Order: sequence, then structure tokens, then C-alpha cells
Amino acid sequence: MFIFKPQKEYALIDAGNGFKLERYGEYLIARPDPQALWPKAVVGMSIDGSLGSEMSAGQAGGNSMVSGFVPKAPADNLNLWPNIDAVFAKSGNGGGSGRGGRMGDRKNNRGGNDNESGEEDEDTGNWIKTRSIPEKWPVKFEMGDDLPSLNIYARLTPFKHTGIFPEQFTNWKWSMELIKKSLDDSDGGSKKFSKENPPKILNLFGYSGAATVACLLAGSHVTHVDSSKGAVTWANENAELAGVKEAPVRWILEDAVSFIKKEIRRGNKYDGIILDPPAFGRGAKGEVWKIEKDFLPFLELIFELLSDDALFLILNGYAAGYSSIAYAQNLQNLIASRGGVVEHGELCIEQDLNGFGKLMENKSYGEVGRKGDSNMSPILLPCGIVARWKSV
Repeated sequence: MFIFKPQKEYALIDAGNGFKLERYGEYLIARPDPQALWPKAVVGMSIDGSLGSEMSAGQAGGNSMVSGFVPKAPADNLNLWPNIDAVFAKSGNGGGSGRGGRMGDRKNNRGGNDNESGEEDEDTGNWIKTRSIPEKWPVKFEMGDDLPSLNIYARLTPFKHTGIFPEQFTNWKWSMELIKKSLDDSDGGSKKFSKENPPKILNLFGYSGAATVACLLAGSHVTHVDSSKGAVTWANENAELAGVKEAPVRWILEDAVSFIKKEIRRGNKYDGIILDPPAFGRGAKGEVWKIEKDFLPFLELIFELLSDDALFLILNGYAAGYSSIAYAQNLQNLIASRGGVVEHGELCIEQDLNGFGKLMENKSYGEVGRKGDSNMSPILLPCGIVARWKSV
């Protein structure tokens, strides 16, 4: 299990009843998460099923845009926490399926604010705001261990996601450490990599580009591929924010399968590959991706792209029904042919109990506590799976 711990500019404050409450910088954001399959810690909040109801200014936390008005979504899918700044209300009857985190967010759309799948997205809806929130704002992640911090933009999109997936922190840091080590080792002449000839990393289904930026910060060359123009634009903005806009990077607007087939014909190889395939997707030219049909042949092509001196491969999973064991067993061939180590597990986010305590200092909201947990130990929100291989 890989667990993200609370940080200064991002934290999971609470989760339950199919929703999660997160802090992105100064903003408290509530949105659906099908993995929050337990009662949330705040009980006693009445939900009447209307889109809004009258509450006292104190209960509104002083944040409502109209005095005394707190927006609400239907009773079957929302329980409000106090003092939230924005809450997502779905327009349909969807709720995502399978894993939480990115899975529901990205199942049918490939990034940015544009749904290019041609399919009805069950997670589309609207954000109800109780204060003014900018179109985008920066959120910093401290990587630790002398690694540079990672600055990326958050946005409130019509597909409930924010473009930031903190459960991926473990992969960001892991890849940065491996890249940095490969460059440090080059000082002794034992490796082929150097600042002039850095490792080449391929980020497929790269979306808003946090992994791309992390690898650029570590000193690698990155090829970022996504079939959504909005996603590639967002990733560019993140690179500029992080100060790596001029770093060696290729931005590719193309279907992932089409791109890697071309790369194989060109004879190009990569020293690290990051994969984040969706359950369903549609490419820039209408190419359809279905993981149950396309995953295995796709992975065979991926193995062909690894260089002889490859450092790592990261395979993320957000598709319904798959275990990290299934993904890890697909990477065993790498151990047989190249050696190295494969590890796998759940990607989780740990609740910030201190942040929750500060939010609930005003006990007027009703009973606080989670049934059967009188000591209020922090919850873990499952957000996906990962299997990853490294050569050393």
C-alpha cells in the first residue's frame, strides 16, 4: 500500500457517504467519490433534497455568496461539511464505478475541460461555489529528500476533477529519485546518462502533466502524450508554473497507441515509461480505447519501447475490477528479461485529522465522530492501484 500523507497545501479533510472533502491551498472542495463507502465523520447535518436552504450565517461559515444561503445537492448523494468553498453536483444519475480518485474522473474524457469521447459522461455536472474561486490556482507539493517541490495548477472542471491526483505523489517521488540517481551515478562513469544526455521518459495518457513536470524537475527529457488538446495545454501551463517550460520536453497531441506504433517504426527507445490508461477513451481522431480489449496488446508494444538501460516502468490502474496483482503479473516478464524489482499495491490518501479538528471546532454542526471509531483514527481513501518495475 502506498499512502500519501497530508501536506501544507493539500489534504484530505474527511470522506464518507460517497463524498470527500479536500483542501487545495486555501479552498475546501467537496466532490463525489464512490470509494468513500462509509459514514462521514460529521453527522446530524440535515439534507432536505433541495438545491438550497436557509441556514444561519454562522452555519454558513461566513462564506456564502448570498447571506444565509448554503447550496445543496440532492439528498441521495450529498451531505455538506461546514465551511466548504465549492461542492460538485452531478447533472445525471452517475456515480462512477470501481475505484475512486481518478478512475471516475477520467473514465470517459481525456482531460482539460473538453469531453472528446463522444460518450455521455456520467460524472458531468456543476460546481456550486460559496465564495469566489479563480479559474486556476497553484498547489505546491513538497517532495522531500532534497528533491525540488512540485507546483501544479488546480481547476474545477465540469467532470468533477481538479487535475491534481495526490495519490500519485509516491510515483512522482519514486521516478524523481530514480532519475536523479541515474544522473548522480554518471559522475563515476558507470552509467550512460548525464546532464547532456539525460534519461528519456515517456508519459502516456499524460493528462495535466504532474508526472511530466516531476520528471523534468529531476533532470530528464520527457515526451508527454495525450489525445486531448485541453490536457496538453494544461500540462504546458504546469510546466511553466514549475519553471521547466524550457526543459527538454516534447508535447504530443495524439492517440497513445498510434504514437507508440510510430515510435517503434522509428526505432525510438525510452529509459522510463509512465502509463495511466483509462477504462475507456477516444483519441484525437476518434480512435476508441477499451481497456478490456486493448490493454494486453498495448503492453506488448510498450515493452518494445524500453531501452537496454531502462530505469523504470509505472503502470497505474483506475479501471473497475482490476487488482494491482493482475497488473504486477504483467510486469514479471521484465524481471525475467532484465532483472530488477516489481512492486505493487493500492494508492491511498490519509486523512488530515488536524485539519478536520480545526474545521469542526464549532460543534454546532451536530455530533462529530465515526460510528465504531471513538478515537477518530485517520481514514485511508483508496484511489487506485499501481504496479511498477525498476531495474536496480
